[in-house]
Amino acid sequence: MRYRDMLGFPKKKAKKVVSPKPSKPSVTEKLTKEFGPLNEWSEVDTGPKRWFKPMDQGLTEFEKEEMNEGPAYEWDKVFSKAEKAYMQFQKAIDELGRYTTKKTGEKTDQKIFEKQWKKQVTPFYELMKSWIRGKL
Repeated sequence: MRYRDMLGFPKKKAKKVVSPKPSKPSVTEKLTKEFGPLNEWSEVDTGPKRWFKPMDQGLTEFEKEEMNEGPAYEWDKVFSKAEKAYMQFQKAIDELGRYTTKKTGEKTDQKIFEKQWKKQVTPFYELMKSWIRGKL
């Protein structure tokens, strides 16, 4: 016998939990009504698959049609070399400026290098970049 029974408290009655039915249909129900039963695979044939053909035989016809890069690929190769040379030149000029500052003790040479860099090399690089972008 439990203590609460001796004191005369009423026994707890199990409450019935009634789960309410959702008022609006779920997303899958809506999609099933609109498109029919949902399958994992599509009914439409997507064409030849890449994994059916060995890689040494080249591209499929579908891949050849989709692959139209135009001149961007060729221009990018050449432009990336010019960009790399620009970055190397910039590092070399910065190093030269630090070296002259270290030897002479004056920062005027380094400032001259930076000023000439901004005045001559950077505008040419920006012009070249805009010209290449215009060609693509």
